[in-house]
Amino acid sequence: MYEEIRIAKVDGYCDRCEGYAQKNLTIPTKIAIMSCEGGCSRGEVSRRAANLIAHKLSPEKTVRICLGGAFTKNGGQRELVRKTHKAIAIEGCFIDCSSRMMRGVIPELTPLIVRADAIYKKDLPFGIDEVSDEECNELAKMVAEEIVAKYVIGDAAPATAGGSPCCSCS
Repeated sequence: MYEEIRIAKVDGYCDRCEGYAQKNLTIPTKIAIMSCEGGCSRGEVSRRAANLIAHKLSPEKTVRICLGGAFTKNGGQRELVRKTHKAIAIEGCFIDCSSRMMRGVIPELTPLIVRADAIYKKDLPFGIDEVSDEECNELAKMVAEEIVAKYVIGDAAPATAGGSPCCSCS
């Protein structure tokens, strides 16, 4: 079962986005790090974890994907995902937005799905303002370090990482 989504085409490309994609379209390819970009606290933890991985913990092996750019435009961001030898989708919850969105535009994509909330095992409230910046950073660091250890440096590749759902909405 599918939903049909119509997205208006846009002429042109963002030079910054395309430049970043070209710089990171390397051989061998880097691991594409996609993330939930949701407006809730679980999405914020996922987003911060993805940024930590690609920009601080393992920039030489990973590239951060702009989910909006990759989903809405057939450009450099989507090409990074299409050409990578491994894509990791850090999902905030069971809805798996980033991996579902990207499979909508790259049907053959089989990303490693990592549920951030299954790593930190805490039932966070919806509101970002209900979680302190310090706690959000601490949880994101926990998620990022585990992903780097297991799936970037290590080569574990289960169908879905992070175990069974642990939050009340699953």
